Amino acid sequence: MAKAVIIDTSSIVFGFENGKDAFGVAKQGIAGAMILISQGVLRELARIAQNKGKKGIAAKTALAAIKHKNLKVDNDNTYVDSWILLKAGEYPHSVVITNDTALYKKLESANITCLKLTKEGLLK
Repeated sequence: MAKAVIIDTSSIVFGFENGKDAFGVAKQGIAGAMILISQGVLRELARIAQNKGKKGIAAKTALAAIKHKNLKVDNDNTYVDSWILLKAGEYPHSVVITNDTALYKKLESANITCLKLTKEGLLK
């Protein structure tokens, strides 16, 4: 089974705000990664895309990019943070990429590997 890399809305928007593609960074940084997002992430991106400014543009760009990516989209519409915690537990050795500090701390306390996307496009 490929390693699951679950990407949170926060990292997707942050990446595109800074000219970085979180999906590409994950594929490049984590060999053999299966990128996993949920319908909830798509819903959050669509909501953010309605905003004017940098975040809205980043979300619109992300939604357009997703159409051309080889991602697994889970049809689960659960609240995104809950879905991430659940899926990370289901996939052994999964990695979550999030720039949401509160979620990062929850994942860390559940012994789930989590990374943040930097402005330079690195995973740390």
